[in-house]
Amino acid sequence: MHIGVIGGGLMGVAVAYYLAEAGQQVTVLEQGEELGGLNGELRFEDGLSVARYQHSILPIDRAVINLCSSLGLQEELVFQNAHAGFVHDGQIHAMTNILDFLTFPMLGMLDRFRLGGMILRARSQANWRELDSLPVKEWLLRVGGQETFDRIWRPLLEAKFDGVYDNVSATYIWAWLNRMSAIRRVPRLNGSVGYLRRGHFSLIHALSEAFLRRSGEIVCNVRVREIDVQDGRLGRVRTHTGTLEFDALVAAVATPTFAKMLPGADTDYLGRMEKAKYLGLICPVMVLDKQLSPFWTLNLTDPTNPFSVIIETPHPERPGHHVVYLPRYTAPDNDWMGVSDDEIRTAWLSHLKQIFPVFNESQVRHFAVSRSRFVEPVHTVNTLVNEIGVKTPYQGLYLANTGQVYPELPTSEAVIIQARRVAQTILNN
Repeated sequence: MHIGVIGGGLMGVAVAYYLAEAGQQVTVLEQGEELGGLNGELRFEDGLSVARYQHSILPIDRAVINLCSSLGLQEELVFQNAHAGFVHDGQIHAMTNILDFLTFPMLGMLDRFRLGGMILRARSQANWRELDSLPVKEWLLRVGGQETFDRIWRPLLEAKFDGVYDNVSATYIWAWLNRMSAIRRVPRLNGSVGYLRRGHFSLIHALSEAFLRRSGEIVCNVRVREIDVQDGRLGRVRTHTGTLEFDALVAAVATPTFAKMLPGADTDYLGRMEKAKYLGLICPVMVLDKQLSPFWTLNLTDPTNPFSVIIETPHPERPGHHVVYLPRYTAPDNDWMGVSDDEIRTAWLSHLKQIFPVFNESQVRHFAVSRSRFVEPVHTVNTLVNEIGVKTPYQGLYLANTGQVYPELPTSEAVIIQARRVAQTILNN
């Protein structure tokens, strides 16, 4: 059976790898010049490279860690202390141990204990389906109170969802709290976080090399324009240069992108896909010649900041240098998407100097801006009713993306697990 896979990001390459491992003939079609997608890398003129976006691996992410080990990447995996904090009213407040939590100035003592109880409640909530139909704001107010919502959750939600979160399901916070609290045990709350020294692109590269050794095929610079579906079956795949035929096809792309490839699909199916909402991402990344702060992450509570979090890690190949990410999640049509890199640099660094008055632009060795319109699915209330599964209404045609890992967050761990599921679904048909 000859199987095509559209999309050379982590999901697409992983699906192709597992299918080839099972003995299938597989061809990956990637519209860009190289594989990677959200897991690609940025290369600078002096030969230095950094991950396009920051991707974290937690000690509990056994699927990713085991995959890295099987691909010979165990030496590439680095773990560091996950020191975290908040920036509130221009001041940095650590959240690295139980003492920091008990003296946290953003909340009164009663609200601190309510927040702690809420975290414990989230970890003990086994039946997440009860939260699927509950708006996140309603749940947070119920279990944490108004003060905690206004000071902690409101700014974080506004930053994450570009100000529009009224219809977001409570499962989002449930999943986020479970993932973060899994590595933050009392009395120390910092835990550890991992990453690949050369970024997730090294995982993409290792997967593709193993895939090619299993007689897989990768074709880049191929844009799929249309997928024909006739009589309930997969038809031809039309590209900008011609047509292709496969016995089965996996579209490892965002749901809105997939919908545009199926102009002849059933209107009900297209209508369901058109309801899918995604967050976009604008993410400047800097390489600095000195450390900005001792924190891995700093969450910002001021909504006037153009970025919502500061993420910093040492550069793995340049001693004394640090990589800093300043992401902003947006609606796909947000005006920031059309703003020039120079204007973004000016706006972002202006706000960064307010947080770190001693920061000087002379410390910046490299600065680059990445943009993606469909980065993370937004799961609204009653997502279970409107889920778009791996199997489509058309025999031989499948969809694989992070919208299907619900209620989990779209992490690399979730992607690898889902890629195995997708491959098994195809093999079982």
